[in-house]
Formats: sequence, C-alpha cells, structure tokens
Amino acid sequence: MSVDYIFIMAMWVSGVVAYMFLTPKNQYRKLLFSLLTCQALLWINSLVHVEFNLLAFPVREFPKATDLLITTEYFFYPLLCGLYIAYEPKRSFKTRLIYLSVWISFITVYDVILVKYTNLVEYVHYAWYFTWIDFFCIFAVTNLIYQWIFKNKELFRIEQEAAE
Repeated sequence: MSVDYIFIMAMWVSGVVAYMFLTPKNQYRKLLFSLLTCQALLWINSLVHVEFNLLAFPVREFPKATDLLITTEYFFYPLLCGLYIAYEPKRSFKTRLIYLSVWISFITVYDVILVKYTNLVEYVHYAWYFTWIDFFCIFAVTNLIYQWIFKNKELFRIEQEAAE
C-alpha cells in the first residue's frame, strides 16, 4: 500500500474519531451545518482551481468520476471547519481572528505536507500562501453564514436543553 492511501485512510479514521469523540453533544447541529456549508464552498473553490490548472490531484479515490480528492475536499477539511466553529471562543473579535489564523496555519502546514510527501495534492501554478488565504476566506465565510443562520438563539433553546 502506498503512502498516499495510508494518508487517505488516516484522514478518514482520524476524522470519524474526531467527530465521535471531540464533538460536544450540544454542538452536533452546529458542526454538521458548518461542515455542509464549508463543503459547498470548498467544492466550488476546488473545482475552479482544478479547472484553471492551479491545483491537481494525481491520486484520487474516484479518478473517472471527479478530478478532486474526495477525502480532503468533501470530508476532512469541511470537518475541520466544523470543529473550528464548534470550538470557536466567544470572546473579542481580535481573539477570534487569532484563533482562526492559528487554525488555518495548522491546516496549511498539513496541506503542504500532503504536497511535499504524497501525490495527493500537486501545486501546479499555486503556492502555500494561496492555500492559507483560501482556507481563511472559506472558514470565515462559513462562520459568517453560521452566525447569520443561528443568530436567534431562542429558536434552538429547546434542542439545546434536550441535549444537556
């Protein structure tokens, strides 16, 4: 088994374990909504990058079906976005901005590791700082959409009380 498929399996296992054990009971709705929103934004973003030959995914799970890597673009990165929003501190804007920047920096480092040591992602006409900017914008927009949808706390009070 190649290192590429080991990375893919590790992302699936760690993602499922993180979802099961790191998500607080009262945060499942928040995480799933954030995951699906981020997934939609990331899907469009990744399709544009692949179409304009900025990124390539040489090793894919379904090479005849899509040019994207299903594990990262549809599962792992959106799950990380959901976890980011579930654990976002309820403090000042500056603290939340630092939290987002640190979170995105770790994800970018992981993406650079994928580029350097596997054939899962290839930067054709791209650089790591574009990845950082992309993830920053996608996570921030996902957070804005989440804040907009869930702004009326009273609508979700009954479910939160039931989960506790």
